[in-house]
Amino acid sequence: MEQSKILVVTDTTSGWNEADAQQAGVALVALSVLLDDKEYKDQIEMRANELYAAQAEGKLPTTSQPNPGYLENCMKQWKEAHYDAIIVLPIAAGLSGTYQGFRFAAESLEMDEVHVIETRTLAAPLQDCACCAKKMAEANAPLETILNVLAEKLDDTMTYAIPKDLVQLKRGGRISPAAAAVAGLLKIKPLLKLAEDGSCVDKFGMARTETKLFQMICDDLKEHGVTPETHRLCIPHANSQEAAKRLAEAVRKQVGDFEISEMELPTVLGCHTGDGCLALQTIRKSEWD
Repeated sequence: MEQSKILVVTDTTSGWNEADAQQAGVALVALSVLLDDKEYKDQIEMRANELYAAQAEGKLPTTSQPNPGYLENCMKQWKEAHYDAIIVLPIAAGLSGTYQGFRFAAESLEMDEVHVIETRTLAAPLQDCACCAKKMAEANAPLETILNVLAEKLDDTMTYAIPKDLVQLKRGGRISPAAAAVAGLLKIKPLLKLAEDGSCVDKFGMARTETKLFQMICDDLKEHGVTPETHRLCIPHANSQEAAKRLAEAVRKQVGDFEISEMELPTVLGCHTGDGCLALQTIRKSEWD
């Protein structure tokens, strides 16, 4: 059977920079970070440490979908390469216009070979799916099989986030000043969870202690049947190495002996949650891992 020529694409909300993506054999498109009326390419012209430094100064960086001209230029290059198929794994459509940007560019350039997936997630599951699709393509798996495996993985992932405080959420208008003030006085910490359809990151619970928040996560993992046999876990965080270790220890003790990795929290989340945020994501295993 002749080898199919398949390109796998993701964006910088995967947490990858250009070197990481190149090593994985995956094409990477950068979202934009907007700061002081200037636009920077995420992970290329601005890294996470620069973002948090700006936030510490009281600034309010925001993110946006890839610049349309930049995205169209990428798509034109891929079109000229004559791929049999292009699999695009962008951030959840409910969190960014990136998904629609890819679809619009593909339609405008009449690229029927482009398959833009509504992932409903970001970060570690995007990396996992991109690597899986690349591995399957290299094994010459049929396109339909690749897409089916990705769908199974993406139907079974969850994301939790614990901001260090509510300062950045308050600045970004994600929580009212009054609610932030009350939570601060009562020393209550929020636990956020990405909606199943990927439409928003919403409050999942509140507690005064880290231990209680970790317990909520563990209980929810068990309720959803997440086990070391079916899933791997990833802990994205923003300068929270010690808290990441404590979370991993709690999950292993209360739920099971998971394979757990760590990664830098993607900028698009860091913009809203700020430095010190801790997250946990589930990744569905497959026979191709």
